[in-house]
Amino acid sequence: MYKRTTDENLKRILFLGSGETDFGMQGENDAAIYQVLPILKSQGYRLFIVDDNPYSLALESSEAETIVATLTVQSIKSIIKEKQIDAVFPGFAGLRGLRLWHQVIAEWREDDGARPVGLGISDKTLDLLNDSTALFETLSAAGLAMPEATIVRSQSEANELLRDLELPLLVRAHNPAQGTTRRIVRRLDDFEEAVNQVLSQSLTKEAVISKAINGLKEVSLLVLRDKAGNCLQVGASEDMDPIGIHTADSLSVAPILTISDQIVQEMRAQAFLVADILNVQGPVHVQLALNERTGQLYIIKVSPYLDQLSNRMALMTGYPVMLVAAQLATGRRIMDVELPADSYHEKTAMMEPVMDHIVVKLPVFSFGDLKASGIHVNRQLNSIQKSVGSALGFGRTFIEAMEKAIRAAHFNNRSFSPKYMKNVSDDEMIQQLIHPHDNRVLLLLEALRRGYEVDELAELTKIDEFYFYQLKQLLVTEERILDSGPSHEQLAEAKQSGLSDGLLARFWNSNLQNIRTLAKEAGVIPTYKALEPSAGEFPENAHQFFATFEEENESVAVSNHTILLVGSGAFRMGDGAAAGYVTSVALSELRKLGYHTVIMNNNAADASLLPHLSDKQYLEPLETSDVMAVVDQEKPEAILVPGNRRKLIASLLALGQRVIVLPKEKHQPFGPEADESEFALNLFYDGQRAYPLVLTQHQAGEIRLVDQDISGTDLAGIHLDHSGVYQLIWRKKGLNWVKHVDLPDFSVDSWLRPMPFGQIAFLSKLLKISLIRLVVRSWKGGLTENDLGALVAHMPDLRGSDFAMVSDRTDFHLHLQPDAPIDSTRFEMGAKIVRLQED
Repeated sequence: MYKRTTDENLKRILFLGSGETDFGMQGENDAAIYQVLPILKSQGYRLFIVDDNPYSLALESSEAETIVATLTVQSIKSIIKEKQIDAVFPGFAGLRGLRLWHQVIAEWREDDGARPVGLGISDKTLDLLNDSTALFETLSAAGLAMPEATIVRSQSEANELLRDLELPLLVRAHNPAQGTTRRIVRRLDDFEEAVNQVLSQSLTKEAVISKAINGLKEVSLLVLRDKAGNCLQVGASEDMDPIGIHTADSLSVAPILTISDQIVQEMRAQAFLVADILNVQGPVHVQLALNERTGQLYIIKVSPYLDQLSNRMALMTGYPVMLVAAQLATGRRIMDVELPADSYHEKTAMMEPVMDHIVVKLPVFSFGDLKASGIHVNRQLNSIQKSVGSALGFGRTFIEAMEKAIRAAHFNNRSFSPKYMKNVSDDEMIQQLIHPHDNRVLLLLEALRRGYEVDELAELTKIDEFYFYQLKQLLVTEERILDSGPSHEQLAEAKQSGLSDGLLARFWNSNLQNIRTLAKEAGVIPTYKALEPSAGEFPENAHQFFATFEEENESVAVSNHTILLVGSGAFRMGDGAAAGYVTSVALSELRKLGYHTVIMNNNAADASLLPHLSDKQYLEPLETSDVMAVVDQEKPEAILVPGNRRKLIASLLALGQRVIVLPKEKHQPFGPEADESEFALNLFYDGQRAYPLVLTQHQAGEIRLVDQDISGTDLAGIHLDHSGVYQLIWRKKGLNWVKHVDLPDFSVDSWLRPMPFGQIAFLSKLLKISLIRLVVRSWKGGLTENDLGALVAHMPDLRGSDFAMVSDRTDFHLHLQPDAPIDSTRFEMGAKIVRLQED
């Protein structure tokens, strides 16, 4: 039984949502909010959440009163007054949440009434975070080193400063309107453009200029602090790539492998000191730079809020970061934090996690998807983020973890093909070693194949020699496997190095089934290891597992009434966050229907991996061999797979598996042309009959509902292979938003497609009925007259909705520099719900 609230004055808490997905915002904050709502509600709080993200899972939670509203100062103030809010949680919305709350504080007037408290972070700390000079002085006074910086307010001031500084320089916006853009200037010709760009992104029209520290080693630490000053370190990771490449675009490794324990302990002490200086109650992500020649440490970024590292560390260590952080923010001390007894040891919150495994995070880029659409971008990596997500690989060794991360992140990326690398010329290789692209891991392997020496490569790339020796060992293993041909011994070595059955089949001119048969004959079967914060020191009810090849298997099959769900994998452009939403809702509904559920996924930002949504999670690549290994372990009744994974579906069916397909196009469909409107008759198909839902009108980057009764539309001729939500599509010239449209002859003038996941999430918000839950019930034949009656009853309200979904908020030019406009309807980042009168 949980204790009641620690502060009787805090009864009504408002969570700020994190808003639309974007570069660096993949939905991890929404997943965190969704996870903590049940435990806070059980402790006596009344919870509210406001967001405008159509993909938000938290906006459909039954544990809180949910509010769809634009995230502005005025809307937040109105909600606070109307709902009589006592406290606001800004940090669970990330940096956007802190900036929004800081603006609310600045604009709160005496006649607005009593202002609620901010949980987890004080007003003073918010002021400090928004004043680079004051933060620098505060940290420096405590003995912490930071790269010295100067604030300028004009191009002429910047030019004056240039006389005293040597290139390269780091130029970033002071008090930026959105995410911080960091430009590294290596040539004088680029300086003016960089300064002008960041000045335009600053709310105060100021730029911060400092000496760049390119080439140093970058390390991230996540620590938690309570109101009494107790601190613990959740974990730490190091970037393989040096400073100069955005950390989101870098391959990172946890735990730290190439830095001495003495320096790691100093980093830990500095992170604790930062948390104390900021007086945080909750998580603090501290990024440091290390000059290995001098041993000097620099604090380069401080993030006292939940971000991507928070979710990643929770997944990598098994430590319940979000559940602990939420309670620390409400005033609990670490030793008083309560956790679900069926999942965690009673001392879990007080323990610093121990990792007995290695995790590699590999970024995911959208360059291939864009190229397929005829759009080329600048693939060179720099200080501005280009990746649209990441995937994790778990193993006992770096090589095993890296191989699995490559398979998890780039299963459809041609630039990761060994054949592609062989065609890279020597001149191109030198250029890419100095100025890396997205496929640099395979480029490094190719350089070693061509005889480049380790010290030469380390000097060119500023990557630690340790990683090159690891890659050389992988090449030796691959050569031995190729030369020897298929054998039990070589198969065992290959699998311990993380190589997939598909790759071995190519090496040995064989096929997947032959490799599986050979593995079973040889007893080379994956064993599954639990992710436990204590690394097995205390008994815990582990839910999360990764595969390796050892003797002891720590995973026990859930039951004989299980469904395995294959997640969407690494976040990608398009409806990546929406796919996570759909998978999470499907998991939840299957459990309500009495099934045990098992999820396979590898994306730390994805809500489908939250522990309370399924009975077990496997953190693995989503290739056929990995899925079949889990099938052998769990023996599920069926496997649920998104319809865009066509090769996987075909492979599983060929292997005799029962596959339930969640209908989906291979890619998000192209939007209408610039001078036309697209119309959709949206329908639900229960496996036997089609039910009309609503009409929608789509223009480039925007979707609106048409206020038209279509309940009598004849859909008797529609028969589909799979139940789901679909759209009959037709297009017309013209850009006027309509209130009525003549329906075409559907058999001639329209085409049928699965409803994109993003639109499913959007319409579910407006309907206040989850379309995915209806689809899941239809698989089991569990739809009732009440389900369909509720659907029909909401149609008039939905048709009259004044909400629209827009998806044109992402600055693609800043991040990708495309040579043509990007279809914001198809590459659906930055989608949000808006009221039409707010346009």
